[in-house]
Amino acid sequence: MSNFQTILLAIFASIFVFAVLIFADVIKIGKDNDANVEGKVVVWGTIDSSAFKVVKDNIEDANEEMTINYVKKSPETYQQDLIEAFANGNGPDLFIIDPGMMKVNSNFIYKIPYETFPQKTFKENFIEGAEIYMDQEGIVGLPLYVDPIVLYYNKDILTNAGVVKIPKTWDELFNLNEVITKKDGFGKINQSMIALGQFVNINNAKDILATLLLQNDNYIVEKKVEKKSSSSENTYTTTYRSLLKDNKQNYVVSASESVLQFFLEFSNVSKKSYSWNKSISSSQDMFTEGKLAFYIGRASELFKIEKMNPNLSFDVSKILQVQGAKVEKTFGEIYAMVINKRSPNISTAFSVLGLITSSENIKNLSTSLSLPPSIKSLIAQKPLNNAYLHTFFDSALISRTWIDVNKKQTDIILQDMVENTLSNSMSPSQAIVKASDQLELLLK
Repeated sequence: MSNFQTILLAIFASIFVFAVLIFADVIKIGKDNDANVEGKVVVWGTIDSSAFKVVKDNIEDANEEMTINYVKKSPETYQQDLIEAFANGNGPDLFIIDPGMMKVNSNFIYKIPYETFPQKTFKENFIEGAEIYMDQEGIVGLPLYVDPIVLYYNKDILTNAGVVKIPKTWDELFNLNEVITKKDGFGKINQSMIALGQFVNINNAKDILATLLLQNDNYIVEKKVEKKSSSSENTYTTTYRSLLKDNKQNYVVSASESVLQFFLEFSNVSKKSYSWNKSISSSQDMFTEGKLAFYIGRASELFKIEKMNPNLSFDVSKILQVQGAKVEKTFGEIYAMVINKRSPNISTAFSVLGLITSSENIKNLSTSLSLPPSIKSLIAQKPLNNAYLHTFFDSALISRTWIDVNKKQTDIILQDMVENTLSNSMSPSQAIVKASDQLELLLK
């Protein structure tokens, strides 16, 4: 390590001890706090300014010489905005990312050394899925909140079908389809049990496939960080590779192939589970129109669903699980805040990161967004007066995620995998190999 790096780390260590103490609630945030933070920082993210305002105001009220400028970015252009800002030397001091953004922004993210924020502290405080932000070099970012995949269901459809118990496993769907899915005399589906088996007309199709893969212990992308043995300094190389075609257990049928075959059964006319086809409108439209019994969606879709049909009688439960699974899992987008290591205000940025990720402020942010927090102790404080949030909190605890480095491209890759199999132009195993090879190229 160079002398400059050594000195810099020493400075960061002293600063970040303060932040860790805040995170652990050793230092309380409030009007009487003597450890005031001064300066200005710029924070970027895609959440609404109104949601972040409660955190910003809380910090600025407790620290009169502190100014936080939050800039809301469009999700569609956010990554490009970051790239351009970093290239021009005017990037934000702090910015919010999802796991897929770790790779493209790696040259600008300061990894927090475990000497200043121990692995044990991280694991004890944050949900297990958030460990994706840890690697051999340190902590990439501090998790904020989670947007998990959940199961919305139409209460009227289930009542009319005589279904009194919400299914817990995927296998249970096969027994329900006959009484829920309705077709006319020409075989057209007028009411569907669940939207699975296609891609273009299923909202969250990629997230559904990711959920199934994660539940079958395939994490889609593997990240490896290795120390360079030939170097006297602490330098590392990071590589990414696709896990889609992996079959480490040497099963006759790999986990990925089992997932794909299961997923496609629901659009196969000859199968008992047939409940969906490509001629149906989108799954979200079908659900809000009262024609779909089970809708797999993100927790963040709740208000949109309510707005689309205020009279819809629905509820939400945790996503279905694999029969006999020892550990429950769902896909969840886990967002974290990171430090721009080239920030001119890096010392202030460190302190503000500690303030933002305090239990108090993560709780405030979670409440503003109506999404579950990333801190386990806060998830334990489930809002008992809101059934939706209660389920969202439970789902956050079992959330796992993956490194989706380019959401648009991976959408295309997985859509091709599904459609190549549906059209019989490829076998499931061939389609998976092709998708894996395409993902591998994308990762490089």
